[in-house]
Amino acid sequence: MKMKIKKQTILLIASLLLVAVSGFLFTRRAIPVTSQSQAVALSDWIYGTGGNLNVMVTYPETLETGRKNLITVTYEADNALESVLDDGVVFDMQLDMIKSVIQPQKRMLIPVESGRQTFVWEVEPFIAGFSEASISLALGDKTLSGNYAITAQQKIDFSMEIAESTAATKGELSIWGFICLGGGLLSLLAAYLLNRNKQPVKKRK
Repeated sequence: MKMKIKKQTILLIASLLLVAVSGFLFTRRAIPVTSQSQAVALSDWIYGTGGNLNVMVTYPETLETGRKNLITVTYEADNALESVLDDGVVFDMQLDMIKSVIQPQKRMLIPVESGRQTFVWEVEPFIAGFSEASISLALGDKTLSGNYAITAQQKIDFSMEIAESTAATKGELSIWGFICLGGGLLSLLAAYLLNRNKQPVKKRK
């Protein structure tokens, strides 16, 4: 019986520890990435409507090597520009950043549609340090070709620190969180079964 009680105590302690670790991992997963944003407006020089394409670029303050870091471009045509979208308006943008893999590609030509739209670049730096980046932005018509260099109407410059990748990704934190939670629940179940088995059997009168 002493052996069973000892095992039960160990299992209860292990259960509490594993559940606490899982809570810590899930909390770390929920911590948001600190980011910065810059907004600009691209005027309609194509059709002369006086309208604008309102653009916001959001980027993390710190990138990690060996990881896909996200740079997000959110854009929306105002009412004046939206009135000529059927005639063809192309959003031309180019991300320049050295010593990094940029996906899907550094320059994008995207037809503008009504409503708020979002495009995401995935950036994977080679080495730790400090990186300067710039995004060139312009509007064009449907004849716009990527064979020619972009003629920027607006340019957003920013810098980011690049850190060595050491911490687990959010996906990995979730996996280990669920593993620890499952292990804690199994330990609790095992402790309960041991406690039930050690109860004395009532003798029949």
